[in-house]
Amino acid sequence: MKPQLVVETGTFAGVSTLWIAEGLKQNGLGRVITCESDPEVFAKAKERIEASDLAGCRNESSLKPQIKGTIDILFADSNVPLREQEVRHFLPQINPNGLILMHDASSQMKTVREAALRLEQEGLISVVLLPTPRGLVVAQKRQGRK
Repeated sequence: MKPQLVVETGTFAGVSTLWIAEGLKQNGLGRVITCESDPEVFAKAKERIEASDLAGCRNESSLKPQIKGTIDILFADSNVPLREQEVRHFLPQINPNGLILMHDASSQMKTVREAALRLEQEGLISVVLLPTPRGLVVAQKRQGRK
């Protein structure tokens, strides 16, 4: 996959943002936009991220950003209770052949796992649960797929 636009929620230290940006750089195209609502966390991450010309960081709620374009990868990794709302918020913009990734979906961390399965039950996404130490949902939007 060679995404044009990656949206990450929950910047924290910016490490995953920079790994995503590095992957985009190796692809020769694309950009990542990351949103962090906590001003102190954002300030620390911003210094690290600004060195990359492939990443844009925003100090705003993950449910409010106005992002133009089609999202090829959504990486939901903000506050756990917001993950379902984030997927619902961005779903209309997600490429039907793109990916939705939701972190912290292990069997011990039920909130994200249950949210993903609820979205699947509603017919909005197709879900695969990966048993990583903290759990990862890999999903695709159902609407628009052939």
